[in-house]
Formats: sequence, structure tokens, C-alpha cells
Amino acid sequence: MQSVRYRRVTKQRRRYRINRKRFYPFLSLLIIFVVLVILNKIQQDGFYNRYSLAEIDPQHLEMYFDVEAAHGVPWYYLMAIDKAEGIPREEISPGRAEQLALHLRGISSLKELGEKLKDYNNDSAFIKKVEHEVKSLRYINKVYEGKIFPVAGDHYDYSNDFGDGRSYGGDRRHEGIDIMCDMETPLLAVCDGVVEKKGWLELGGWRIGIRGDDGIYYYYAHLSKYEDGLEEGNRVRKGQVIGYAGDSGYGEEGTTGQFDPHLHFGMYEKDSWSGTGEKAINPYPFLKAWERNSSVDTN
Repeated sequence: MQSVRYRRVTKQRRRYRINRKRFYPFLSLLIIFVVLVILNKIQQDGFYNRYSLAEIDPQHLEMYFDVEAAHGVPWYYLMAIDKAEGIPREEISPGRAEQLALHLRGISSLKELGEKLKDYNNDSAFIKKVEHEVKSLRYINKVYEGKIFPVAGDHYDYSNDFGDGRSYGGDRRHEGIDIMCDMETPLLAVCDGVVEKKGWLELGGWRIGIRGDDGIYYYYAHLSKYEDGLEEGNRVRKGQVIGYAGDSGYGEEGTTGQFDPHLHFGMYEKDSWSGTGEKAINPYPFLKAWERNSSVDTN
């Protein structure tokens, strides 16, 4: 009997070959397109040139805030023009800012900038540069606007003592502003945020740290006590009482009476590139502006 042989049929997978002559030019064009879209988005948002608080002179910031209050022109337009023109720091002055404000009276949106500056500098390239600088200042304006003063009432006093020398705990610089006030004066959250730190520090006494929705860490120190029920991780709203002014600190837990009652108020900004580490920012120009704006809101 003749044996039957079966041939095993193996199904071969079809292989697709890339036409390199067509694929690589297409891939190159696709990459170029994506890069151009990203660069255009970055340029529109001003992200690559976003100014941090750490690189802005606090005295200049205070001046721009003051001119805004006097003339009703948003401060960032005034700074943007100085930035666009490359004005040396020694030539930045209230007088110059006030002259710029006269050109910008009544401005309500960025779209009006060209028309407002027509008599000052009608060059289209200059206008675009100013517009870009305005966008680059949005982050700082986010920190500035919509805040309130951290101490309730009007019985307080403060000055620009940021950077002054301190000796307790070693030779160091003051990283905030001391707002002198009565014992037990209510302390307020300057903005919406989350309680990130709460508890005792030798230098700060009973302290609380709030990470604002703007990314800034707001530091309150030397409290006499906390508001009941406030814990780490809690969300707070602008104007909410978070604690009460006192004289705690400069010693082991519970130490009081080493200085007059006051609030040490600090602001810390994360590194704009790495998002890590935090640098103390002078709160003084912001406190002055928030104080002024808070008094307007309550009248």
C-alpha cells in the first residue's frame, strides 16, 4: 500500500517594507510641523520668557503698583513698555511711569494697546514686543491681583524690613515682613489655597504655611494659636481666619515673650525651571498693594 505524504503548509507573514525615500522626508516634515506648532504656542503664551518674582526689583514693582493706583492703568502695561524698550534700571522712575500712564488712560484690553500707544510709538514691531512682555508678566499679575491683607482690622504697623540682619539662630537675613499688631489679632488667608505646613518651628514658633493657588507658599509665623479645626491638607478660602497673632518662637516648643506680638509674613517662590527649591520673595510691595485694595473693597 502506497503511503500518503502530507506536506505541512506554513503560512508566511507578509512583510511590509518602508519606502525610505518617501518615509524619511515625510517624517522630517511632520517633526518640523510639530516643532513650529509648539514654538508658536510658546510664543503666544510667553511661557519661555515668563518673568519670575525673583528677577523683578521689588522697588520697581512697588512703584508700578503705586502708579496703577493713582492713574488706573494696569501696572503690567507700564512695566512691559519699559521692558520692551530696554530701559536701564536707573532710569525707571515714577515720573516716567506716570507719563506712560497718560498714553494708556482708559485701556481695558490688550487689543487696545496699539491704538493707545499710537502717539507714543506707532511702530508695529514695538507694539508686538510690548504685547509679548505683557503676556510674560501674567504670572506676576496672578500673584498680585485678587489678594487681601493678611491682618484683620486696621491696628497694625509695618515697614520694609525684608533682608535685615537677624542674630538668633545664627547670622541670617530676615525672609519676610514683620506686621506689628495686638495679641490675638485675627490673621487671614490672603488667597485660596491649601494648608501645607502647620506646627512648631524654633524660629517661627507656631506657624502655618499655605500653598496658594498661584503657586506661592505663604508663611505665617509667631502665632498665639490656630483657628479651630484647621489641619494640614485643608483647603482655605481668601479672607478665612487661619489663626491669631502672637509672640511665639525663638526657643523650644511653647516659648513665648521673646519679642512683641506680630505676624511674620513670608512669600516663597519655586524655581521657575525645575519647580523645586524655594526662594524668599520680598512681600512688601504686595502687602502695600493688598492693603490699599482691601481698604477700597471694604469702603
